[in-house]
Amino acid sequence: MRKPVLTSPSTLLILALAATASQATFAATADAPPPPPRNVPGPVTAASTSATLLGRISALNTSTREVTVTGADGSSVDIVAGPDIRNFSQLKVGDQVALDYRAAVALELEPAGSAPLGATATQSRTVPKRGSIPGGARSNTISLVTEVAAVNPERGTIALRGESGNTQLIAVERPDLRAKLPNVKRGDLLRISYTQAVALGIRRDTP
Repeated sequence: MRKPVLTSPSTLLILALAATASQATFAATADAPPPPPRNVPGPVTAASTSATLLGRISALNTSTREVTVTGADGSSVDIVAGPDIRNFSQLKVGDQVALDYRAAVALELEPAGSAPLGATATQSRTVPKRGSIPGGARSNTISLVTEVAAVNPERGTIALRGESGNTQLIAVERPDLRAKLPNVKRGDLLRISYTQAVALGIRRDTP
């Protein structure tokens, strides 16, 4: 039995670098006068991955709400249809099913002092109207707020300070993100949001 695992190395690296402690330290410098108004970079998707599994329902347990989906290559995936799949009673063995997965990391710069440092978790879900095609989606988002301790646009590096006070130096490799570094200032907050979602939709062979 095969279970899809969508782990993007780049997303995990970003989260690990921002969240873990480090030996890097930075000397304190005198605060500069308040900078003039500037264009602050908006939300940016740093990395994302997605996949879709197409197959048919090969087994269905109405008591436990377990569904087994078998793909064209013979591999199968077991899922549990949560309460957000409220048209579960319409499902039957033989239905064609699309399972959509997506994971993404978003970066957003926020004003200094606008949020506490640390991690938070949120959940969201969507449900279809009663009587419509069965489906639904659920997503989990972990947001990590760190403080910009130092930034070097010439070298393409940024140092982030976490809730514990430790700092981590990160080399920014993507050209589009490096181009935004001149607008990042010491004391800004960087929110790193990791979202992993799984959605279940149904497509039938006949109307």
